[in-house]
Amino acid sequence: MAINLVTLTVFGIVTCFFVETSGFLFGKKDCLVSQWTPWSGPLGFGQMTRERKILRYPANGGAACPTELDEEKQTTQKPTIQSTANAIVSFFMRQPSVMKRGEAIGQLRDLLVIVDSSGSITNAFFETAKTQLARLLGMLCPISDPFDSRYQRAALLEYSTDVKEIFDFDDKPSTRLVQQGVKSMPYMDASTCTATAFNYAYNNMFDTTKGMRNSPDVKQEVLILTDGQSNCGGNATAAALKLQEKADVFGLMIGINTQPGMEEVISYVSYPKNKHLFAIEGFQVLEALVNEIENQLNNKPCVEFDI
Repeated sequence: MAINLVTLTVFGIVTCFFVETSGFLFGKKDCLVSQWTPWSGPLGFGQMTRERKILRYPANGGAACPTELDEEKQTTQKPTIQSTANAIVSFFMRQPSVMKRGEAIGQLRDLLVIVDSSGSITNAFFETAKTQLARLLGMLCPISDPFDSRYQRAALLEYSTDVKEIFDFDDKPSTRLVQQGVKSMPYMDASTCTATAFNYAYNNMFDTTKGMRNSPDVKQEVLILTDGQSNCGGNATAAALKLQEKADVFGLMIGINTQPGMEEVISYVSYPKNKHLFAIEGFQVLEALVNEIENQLNNKPCVEFDI
């Protein structure tokens, strides 16, 4: 305990007294954190998370706050279609609103979609992926026309051995045109060169020449759809980490069930992983997932935009 001499002058009268610096007025305050929340239900590939919040920051040399405010553990439990849909609705479709002039408003976004078109998918399932992706994009906010270019903007890449730029952020100024562009993707039917796709996105897409908006009001995002790990060279994890410097990366992972595959694609998405990675057993349940998302969105209206 430290004792300090304090001098106080009132109406010309000098008064001296001692104060403990550990006391309320001058003392240090340690960081205070909440208790851990209960573990969440399984998301992604079975990850469960818990978190705690900072209730008070340290002052006057008090103990620092812990760096770990959330924890994650891997389980063998698999999320249900309903819980996966809820995660997509909560963390991707209806993101938390942002504050502007003291009012909650909708989040503007420039969304780059990267679609795996490799041979392991098959042409039939690739058609399913295009149809359901087009539906999903049409459910973003605002409901009337999410990709009216005043609101959201989309760009689209597909990849296999090579990368095809289907359209950039300037090309499709309506939801109907975005959906048509998604459905126009040709099936490429070759290798899974994910690192090549990520590097192309990093080097070429997030630029104002491609229609990206360089504004603090607009969030840059990536959604990747893939059915497996890269198989044609290049470091997909390193390329993904670079891409995460430019955008918030989400992933819809379909039918990935090997440990190496799961470990690699988990590295593709931004942190926290449970809010960015969504996984289903295969393309045969993709329509059921999008149906469930549509059902849940009926109870989650869009926040108004300020443009």
